[in-house]
Amino acid sequence: MNRKIVKTQKGQLSGLVESGVEKYLGIPFAKPPVGELRFLPPVENEAWVGVRDAITLPNSPMQPIKENGKPSRQLTRISEDCLYLNVYAPENSEGRNLPVMYWIYGGGYTVGSSAMPLYDGENFVKNNDVILVTANYRVGIFGFMSHPALSKRAEHHTNAGVADAIAGLTWVKHNIEAFGGNPNNVTVFGQSAGSSLINILLLSPVAKGLFHAAITQSGSPFNHDEWDIDTEQTYEKCRKYMESVGIMNEEDLYSAPAEQFLQDKDNYARAEFCPYVDGYILPDRLEQCFLKGLFHDVPVMLGCTSDEASSLVNGGDAHGSRSKTTKESFGKTVDIKYPIKEHNEFIWEKYGPYAEYDAGYALYRFRSDNTAANMRYFASCLKDYNESPVYYYIFQHVPPTHNPSFLGAHHGCEVNYIFQNFDADKEIIAYGSYDEKIGNDVSAYWTNFARNHHPNSESLPHWEEFTPENNMIMYLDGPCECREIKNKAITDTFERFLAERTEANNPGLMVKSKKAADF
Repeated sequence: MNRKIVKTQKGQLSGLVESGVEKYLGIPFAKPPVGELRFLPPVENEAWVGVRDAITLPNSPMQPIKENGKPSRQLTRISEDCLYLNVYAPENSEGRNLPVMYWIYGGGYTVGSSAMPLYDGENFVKNNDVILVTANYRVGIFGFMSHPALSKRAEHHTNAGVADAIAGLTWVKHNIEAFGGNPNNVTVFGQSAGSSLINILLLSPVAKGLFHAAITQSGSPFNHDEWDIDTEQTYEKCRKYMESVGIMNEEDLYSAPAEQFLQDKDNYARAEFCPYVDGYILPDRLEQCFLKGLFHDVPVMLGCTSDEASSLVNGGDAHGSRSKTTKESFGKTVDIKYPIKEHNEFIWEKYGPYAEYDAGYALYRFRSDNTAANMRYFASCLKDYNESPVYYYIFQHVPPTHNPSFLGAHHGCEVNYIFQNFDADKEIIAYGSYDEKIGNDVSAYWTNFARNHHPNSESLPHWEEFTPENNMIMYLDGPCECREIKNKAITDTFERFLAERTEANNPGLMVKSKKAADF
């Protein structure tokens, strides 16, 4: 294992070289957000003297851990000192001007880390000749606190977790050329909450010019009404939670141990700390911004899996038991998502018979079909305003889990194939050569898109650009196939319901008009 030194704006870094890949791990892109910087947006870090080792994965952001005290989901040590990123580059990439891909992890804005083995960049970079950046952002209350006291310490003091991603992208703009990357060809990509965060970057004026294409995996701006809250609502949520863990005043905000903020695990999960409308990073509710066409005109690839909700029903129980889901809980979800009488009746007619004997299946099938319609509605919205291409996929390959008929192509299962990291979950999934072939194709589509802003190459089935008229979708499987959307009737119905619900929530915003040219 060899070492290599690169020079960044803040100083020199010594990374690792192995298997044809250069790895620079744990690079600081901001000051540690501790003490008086707790909860605030990131502050630019200072330069260092000499050569800094960049050979160890960084701390993971503060987040709930298991009862045994060990971090969950294969995390490194959790700490407030977490604002670091990792760069993976093909060996000897200096001067090559390679496309850059910036990964934003999911986890419901509650958990996650760039240090997870699933996101190791060695295979991805070695097989696809790109630069990969994986970066931390603060999650939970540490990333999405709202409190009047913060205004005393910074003019802009909201949505710190999103600001972390913007700071990481700013670091890329100023430094990635030293690693062989092209600062003018940066693609952001992420899954679940990472995809939701990318949707915010797509419309945030603060992020303009920091990226040039986006891949949004399983995250529609029209699917999360509970995340469209403002600063005052978020403050009330934070205040109530902090009272439950004994944090009662302004002094406690900065003096209380970080662990104290995580003590009430049940209430922490229910609080759903997440981005909120602040008029700065997030100017308005997500769906309003997209319906007004107030988003950056960049190429977008988007999609979901064919069985999105299977692993989310009953908290991800993958052992074949859906007994926790009742007919009543199914009905409650339907009422929340589709309160309009006509919509509600249709859903009960379509999925209600399943709910009589397997409410869990009814819920996951309804939510999965609803997600596919949400993503197509999002794709159509992008095309209504932008000139840039949109590519839509559905990942339908079923991984060889111990219970594939139960899970299907579940939420997040495509990530292993994109990163080609099949050892990360080897304890529960027996991936084989067939999966590796699919991973090669999927990973190539992703990196082709980053390189050329379209996913195609001579060695892959052709992926046609999506338009509302052609409804062309790439079904990622073995083999991959681009065709008109399957289950068109149910998707059309859900999309109509979604448009009617959205119009009811946003009177006057469904009339399409070209966006302002100066956005």
